[in-house]
Amino acid sequence: MTAPEPNAPPLHAALTRHDRAAGRLRDFSDALAHRLPGSWNAATKAPFAYSPTYADAMDRLWDHNHVEWALLNFAQEEAALLDGPDKELLIVLPRPRRPGQFLVAALAPPGLTGTLHLHHAPDGIAVPADPARAAAAIERRFLPRYRQAVATVRGPALEEAHLLAQEALAEWDAISDSLCDEHGVPLDEDAYGARQVQRDAEAWTPFETFLFHGPAAIHDAQAALTTLTFPATTTGRWSHQLRELNGALAEGTRIRDDWDTYLADILNHRTGPGRWRAFNNALETRNAEAWHAITTFIDFTPVLHAIHDAERQQAQERKVSAARAAAARARSTTAAATPKRGTRLPTHAAPTPPSWLPAPPHTPGR
Repeated sequence: MTAPEPNAPPLHAALTRHDRAAGRLRDFSDALAHRLPGSWNAATKAPFAYSPTYADAMDRLWDHNHVEWALLNFAQEEAALLDGPDKELLIVLPRPRRPGQFLVAALAPPGLTGTLHLHHAPDGIAVPADPARAAAAIERRFLPRYRQAVATVRGPALEEAHLLAQEALAEWDAISDSLCDEHGVPLDEDAYGARQVQRDAEAWTPFETFLFHGPAAIHDAQAALTTLTFPATTTGRWSHQLRELNGALAEGTRIRDDWDTYLADILNHRTGPGRWRAFNNALETRNAEAWHAITTFIDFTPVLHAIHDAERQQAQERKVSAARAAAARARSTTAAATPKRGTRLPTHAAPTPPSWLPAPPHTPGR
């Protein structure tokens, strides 16, 4: 999904006079953030239409229903973004033609493209302008569907991210030798540095996918590892690789959070032509600082898939064994209840009369 062209025909006016009341969306989103479970933060973006935030929202919008329709057909003067405790990112808009209602939808996790983005979208919902009722509706009707969608795409998204990071590293390995002499010294420092910057940027994008999905994926793998019946050498190796991934996750998260704050400060407080130069320089430094964590992600992410496959295989084996055991028990029970051919069934003797009954009269001569 792409943002409309700047010269596109004018869109419909999205907001009624009541909706344009100053601070209405800001007050609503702030109150909503305080009522949602966990720690949520709200930020209001105004003006919103055709801004960089709008373009990013259009690219990442995880909705193919009302919210997509509202963004494509109405010039939204403002929008709010809600940042959740597990890096959820929700967008809140006034609902066009429905005063007193808002639309809430999710922005897709980093790196989600193609069919994963298209077929698993947890479409947004309309909520009332009362923050308490809106928070209850989001918690009950939307967040469970969102989390289920994230869990569904987690494995495929990590596989795709790992492949992209491997490709970035392979391209660098293929070209880096040609940029150096036989002693490994760069022939042209500028050309070598520019290609290194490109490598870091290409690898950072899939690494962000790992930063989002990694905590849950590693947690699930560690839990599964305790149930697997494998040799100690195998489980020990997998446990070590999970610890390495955890370290890369912690390092990458720290780098991302530190630099996000610094990058936001550049955008919010600097002006003039040096603003974007400082921003791009900061991005390059962030990506380079994360390179060690990125290579750890490339080296050890396959353990997540190995543990998942082993868990699934052993679960299937247990299911087959249980089915065989149940069938064997059923056969043994049937065999015990069915008499063998040629076996004479016991005849039942007449019941013995109780001792308190009088003896039958004796008839002489009989």
